[in-house]
Amino acid sequence: MKRLFVTGLVIISFACTYDNEEDLYGIKECPPEGVSFSDRVEPIVNTNCAIPGCHASGGQQPTLETYEQISSNADRIRTRTSNGTMPPPTSGIRLSQEDIDDIACWVDAGAPEN
Repeated sequence: MKRLFVTGLVIISFACTYDNEEDLYGIKECPPEGVSFSDRVEPIVNTNCAIPGCHASGGQQPTLETYEQISSNADRIRTRTSNGTMPPPTSGIRLSQEDIDDIACWVDAGAPEN
C-alpha cells in the first residue's frame, strides 16, 4: 500500500510539469516577414489597452495612443503581456496567445513602424 501511495505521488508531481504551451512545444517562431505594427499590434493595443480607464488620455500611465508612445514602451508591453499582468486579470480583458506572440515578435524585431 505504501509503495502504491509513493508511486501515485510521483505520477501526480510529474503530471503538472508542463503548465504552458511554450514548455510543451517550444516558443513559437516569428513570421519571416515580421509582424506589422499597423495591421496587428496597433489594433491589439487600441482594442485592449488604449481604452477609457486604462492607457488612454487621462487614464493610467503610460498613455498608449500613438506609435511613439507604444514603441517607447515596447519592452514593458512585451513583458507585461507575456507574463499575464497586462491586461490585468481584474479587467476582464484577456489577450489571445496569438496576440501575445505577435506583440513579442514585433518587439523582438525592434518595434518597427510598419
